[in-house]
Amino acid sequence: MIHRAKLVQDMTAEHYEPGRHDRCKKWVFLHIVSKVYPMSERTFFRYLAMDISDLEEPSQRQEDKRQLKLF
Repeated sequence: MIHRAKLVQDMTAEHYEPGRHDRCKKWVFLHIVSKVYPMSERTFFRYLAMDISDLEEPSQRQEDKRQLKLF
């Protein structure tokens, strides 16, 4: 899910033009993103709102030295 959100954010950044009303985020969703990744408009805007820099894959997280291990 995090990977897909990153891809959707990249696609939106590539095609969205803030000053143009005919290239709004809804247009990007309808004509670009939904063709590649079928999803609802709500999911699209949820992906755009995600802060990807804080969310890392579990394999990339730094291990906390203070955390006790079971095995």
